[in-house]
Amino acid sequence: MPVSTIPDDYAGWRSLREIDQAHGLPKGSAFRAFKRARLTEGEDFLYLAAERHGEIIAELKAAGRLYRSTVHAVLISARGYEKLQQFLPGGAEGGTGSVSA
Repeated sequence: MPVSTIPDDYAGWRSLREIDQAHGLPKGSAFRAFKRARLTEGEDFLYLAAERHGEIIAELKAAGRLYRSTVHAVLISARGYEKLQQFLPGGAEGGTGSVSA
């Protein structure tokens, strides 16, 4: 069985796909909310460039955490997720809000 290349410090970070699914939203809804929210890189989100993090992105795709078409990944922290929810359709009350890490 292959060893995971996803660092432990990414545990608990949510992908945009996971947020779309948790809220029952169509693909791209969390990304549009992400673009509107004023999040801080390194605290609220991580940007994983394909050139540097290709192996991690491939593993996240294989685990079903990213859309197949994803090239560069964005992972949202718990703090960022709280901020992002107000920009999702239905606001903070929309969807179940539960995303397993």
